[in-house]
Parts: sequence; C-alpha cells; structure tokens
Amino acid sequence: MKRGIALLSLLLFAAALAAAPASETPVLHIFRQWLDAFNSGDAARISAFWQKYGKGGTEDRVSGDFRLRQMTGGMTIDKVLEETDTHLVARMKENRGAWSESTMDLAATNPPVVAALMGHPIPPPESSANPAVSDRDLAAQVRDHVKALTGPDEFSGAVLIAHNGRIVLAEAWGVADVASHTGNTPDTQFCIGSMNKMFTAVAILQLAQQGKLTLDKPIVTWWPDYPNKDFAARVTIRELLNHTGGTGDIFTPDYEAHRQETRTLADYVRLFGNRPLAFQPGTRWEYSNYGFILLGRIVELVTGEPYEAYIREHIYLPAGMLHTIARPETDRVDGRAIGYTHGPDGLVPNTNTLPWSGTSAGGGYSTVHDLFLFALALQSGKLLSTEFLTEATRGSALRNDYGMGFYVLPDGGYGHGGGGPGINAEMHILPHGGYVLVALANRDPRMATNIVDFITSILPRSTTSAGESA
Repeated sequence: MKRGIALLSLLLFAAALAAAPASETPVLHIFRQWLDAFNSGDAARISAFWQKYGKGGTEDRVSGDFRLRQMTGGMTIDKVLEETDTHLVARMKENRGAWSESTMDLAATNPPVVAALMGHPIPPPESSANPAVSDRDLAAQVRDHVKALTGPDEFSGAVLIAHNGRIVLAEAWGVADVASHTGNTPDTQFCIGSMNKMFTAVAILQLAQQGKLTLDKPIVTWWPDYPNKDFAARVTIRELLNHTGGTGDIFTPDYEAHRQETRTLADYVRLFGNRPLAFQPGTRWEYSNYGFILLGRIVELVTGEPYEAYIREHIYLPAGMLHTIARPETDRVDGRAIGYTHGPDGLVPNTNTLPWSGTSAGGGYSTVHDLFLFALALQSGKLLSTEFLTEATRGSALRNDYGMGFYVLPDGGYGHGGGGPGINAEMHILPHGGYVLVALANRDPRMATNIVDFITSILPRSTTSAGESA
C-alpha cells in the first residue's frame, strides 16, 4: 500500500512538472517546481525533481535540501531580484522568520537542466525592521529580541557588537553544558565550524605576501608528490581559496567510516588524495572543505611547521586571540560549550558528528571576544596588507559574494560563518559603518546567523547618535 501511495505521489509530481506558463521564464518555472517539492518536506518529491532536472549527485541534493528544509521550515518567494531565461535570483522569506537569497542557473532550457542552485542568508529587508537610533538602542533591541525567542528558537550562545573599536554589547544566554548546569558567558569557547577558513586564507595570503607562494600556480609547484598528479597539476591556490577548484567535500561515507582515525591533515589526504577532480578548475563554484584541507597542508609543506603552530604564532598571538584553538574533542576543556542538536526526543549532544579535532577547513573553538580581536587585527593591517585583504574580500566572476576564504557582504563588508549539528557561528565585519558583529551558538544552524541578520537589519542608519554608550 505504501509503495502504491509513493508511486501515486511521484506520478502527481511528474504531472505538475508541465510546460511553463507563457508568463513565466523557464528558470522561474523550474524554480517554482523545486520550491514546491522542497516545501513539501517529502524526500520522494525532492528526489523526483533532481532525477528529472539535475546533472547527477541526486542523493547529495536530496539530503542537502532535506536538511535545509528542517532549518528553514520552508520558504516563499518574496521578490524576484534578477531574471533571464536561464538565470534567477530571488529573495526568500523563510517560515522560521529569517531571510535568504536563492540563485538558480539552467544549463539548458529544452529540456531544462539545472546547472546550479545556491542559497545564502541575507539580512531582512530594511522595510521589515525598525532601525535603532543609537548604539544604546541597538543593544536594547537585541536584548529584547533574544529574550522573545522561545521554543526551538530560544537562543543559546553569545553575541558581541562593536562600533568603531568599542564594544556596544557582549552578552550570553542559554546553557553550555546541560549535565553540569553550566551557563554560557561571553568568554565561553564555542565551536566555530567553517570560520577556520578565514584563518587558513590569511595564512596562505601571508605566505603569498612574503613571496613564498603564488596564487595562480598549480599546487604541484609546492607539492610534487601529491597522490593524484593530474589533480595537483591542474588546480591552483586561488581556485582552492575561492572554491572553484572542483576538489569536493570531506563529509562522505569513507570519512564517516574513518572519522576517529582521520586526525591530521595528512590523514585526510591519504583518505581522499587519489580522488579525481569533480570538474575542470575555474569553471564552477562549489563549496569545498577538502580544498581548505589542502590549503592547510600546503601551509605545513611551505613553512615546515604544523598548521596549528603556524596559525597560533602568525595569527592568534599577533591578534591577541588567547582563547582560540583546535584541540581533540576527547580533551576536557574548561569553558568549552557542548553543541546540542535536535534528536527524536529533544536536544542531544552532537558528539557523534564531530571530527577528531578542528582542521584548516573548520571545527576549531573561539570566543566572541577573540573573533572581535581578529577583526581588529585584519582591519589594522596587522595580519595582511591592505592589498591582499582587499583581494581576499572581493568576489569572483563565478560567485560575487565569495572572495578567498571570506564571504563578501554589501557595502564592502566581509566575514564568514560556520554550521553543523549543534554548531552555528557568524561574523560580519562592516568597515563602512564601523561595526563588527559576532554571534556564536551551541545549537543547530541558523541560530547565530539569524541573530546577526537581525542586528544588521536594525543598525542605525545615521552615525550622529550611534556612539552613545550602551
């Protein structure tokens, strides 16, 4: 009976994928079909869409859509921002209150083939928020907003807002360790996920600044014994930094089978080093954790130092970051928050999903104060020259909102986030307005991201009274 119902569901879905109405472009029609399947939360419908319109990798697409559906609660189109027959950018209102931007590109229209579908969080539109009139008001609105969050959205983490180098708000809510009844504080160390990519990018760019690396040469230049010779001869340092290298992910069945034995960057290369490129480097944008594993290993090969030692001596200590580190998850670390993810019977520790330790791709621990110090060090030129920082925080032809290890934000801002089960982190550096926004949470995405988006939406529009003390 269940198989019959599933078959009927697929047939009905297939019938819905009819020709686009004359008033719709092909890409908008296909995007609406994807959105209908996505919002249904039905794996069979999502799978049917990708089987019909995808270019392979159906299983990964379905699992990714399903996770996003759980995080957002579904989405609706608020406004189409860009549209041709094959390219669409739409502002999306998520059912759990956040906003995002979705981009779909078609490789062909007859028959339709989806070349790419990407999304990223964005601040709420200005019309949906009431701007703060001062920094004092900004801090008060954030406190009120956090206190109003309840149920699964109740905030657990820490938030820091700084304006022109002065801290406006640094507070924490929720619990770091349920078993010991330990509360979060502004000094709690949270897992920051992919935020580590910023540190890796800075390390690589420091070496380039010193003439020890060249961004547009293939990695074989510094890594002649990389297991896959063709791979190493084709992908460049720049393509690893901006996720256009085709180097793939690390969260695969092979990794899951060897998660606890995969400890060093060299271990990851032994696991994935013979894997071919997923596509011709420089032709597509595809987020790649493995690419940043390779960058971390290149830091080790060029400097002769372990990655963590280099990062500590050349980034953490110069910036004054004394509470940022990647240590094995088996170590007992005072002041480190446990991540909690949603299980069938409520919140459970994320222990069984974590890598053995943080890497150059993500998974380290930091505090809101340390990340603020990192932002100050970046902006002051202590870590990189203005030239290299500008290049790192400028988009590419394939993705205008991602540079080299940094997301590119409106009005010249930049930053990065991180997320996974029981982990969410977000930092925005906004030089134009002088603000630094950091939120770290020991809960599922997009708890911290949503807080930073809310703060962005209510930043004072004028700086005449923004400097008032909070």
